[in-house]
Amino acid sequence: MQTVKALKAKLQKQWQNQVFYKQWLCGELSFPLQVSLKRPTDKQLLHDFAVLTAAQQAFERELLPHAGVSLLKQQVSYATMGRQNVPVAVVFESPEALARFCGKWQEWQQFIADAKRLQAGLPHVRIGQQVSIKQLLNHAGEWEKLIAIAHFFRANPLPGCYLRELPVAGVDSKFIEHRKQTVKTLLDAVLPADAINSQYTQMGEHGFEKRFGLRFDEPQIRFRLLDPQLYYEVGGLRDISLPISHFAQLSLMVDRVFITENLVNGLAFPNVKNALVIFGKGYSIQLLKQIHWLNNCRLYYWGDIDTDGFAMLSQIRGYFSNTQSLLMDEATLLATKPFWGEEELNKRQTPESLPNLLPTEAALYTKLKADHWQPRLRLEQERIPFSLLSEQLRQLGCK
Repeated sequence: MQTVKALKAKLQKQWQNQVFYKQWLCGELSFPLQVSLKRPTDKQLLHDFAVLTAAQQAFERELLPHAGVSLLKQQVSYATMGRQNVPVAVVFESPEALARFCGKWQEWQQFIADAKRLQAGLPHVRIGQQVSIKQLLNHAGEWEKLIAIAHFFRANPLPGCYLRELPVAGVDSKFIEHRKQTVKTLLDAVLPADAINSQYTQMGEHGFEKRFGLRFDEPQIRFRLLDPQLYYEVGGLRDISLPISHFAQLSLMVDRVFITENLVNGLAFPNVKNALVIFGKGYSIQLLKQIHWLNNCRLYYWGDIDTDGFAMLSQIRGYFSNTQSLLMDEATLLATKPFWGEEELNKRQTPESLPNLLPTEAALYTKLKADHWQPRLRLEQERIPFSLLSEQLRQLGCK
């Protein structure tokens, strides 16, 4: 006969699989609830009658401490043993009896309270559909605050403030920061389409704030004006850092923009009429794709001559087809042999070819991949003599 321990393990597994929560939500969990037991066979009764009788008595004794739990017996006819009064089910009189038996009474009470609170506060949100049972359990006791957040955004779509500024009683920015995925689930369910920027689906890189119209600490773009005549347009400043959205709104009289990864290269870049240099971004150059006015400039990218440098050139030219490479050619590489180094293995690119490269650039990338001159050849941009930069700028007609 099944033991109480085995029965409890079986029911706890069903609990873990959310069986009873799902049944309650669907209105299918009714009490008294009978959990069937496997009946002994005629053969078992014939050969192990005393053992089975003792097991049954032990089972009943173990059930005694559990209030609202009882053993249901029925008269069953057997071919050999005749009519026997055997256990056929364990009966739970109430949800409390079942939950206490499984050691889940407090969890069950909280679940019911939270579910009812959510159903009353946000009637259009369906538990098990928009909000999962797991989410409801994971945020036990927090749903009053979560509902209040949803109500605020519904009344104030795209609020244009920082999380820190949200006037929701009892809710601070840390509360939302740690529960963004669940708050997103609620807001997606209750907000109209025009109050959601569906372009942003992931929570990383301030995706939550971008999706729901909140302000955030934006990445900074650092640049230098290379023409002293431009200083007056920005109050005499020349080395400037701005949030990316502010940089996107600039209206400067520039027709050339240089981009270089290296900080010192940016700081020391020579003066060029009607030009500026953006520097120190590395793979954060992806931020530049939202700077639409760069499409109207002559754009130059200066990176390392290695496979990684050409990958970044490929990336930025994917954003701006007007991008020209600067000092990233074979002639520059061969003229600076004393300064060659090795590319780090973890940065070495694996594709055999890259999109967006010009034929001469693609040919140089292929040679670097093939270790044409030496294994993992790398020429760092800051090792290139400035005389070569000055000559290159002269050839480009820069003044």
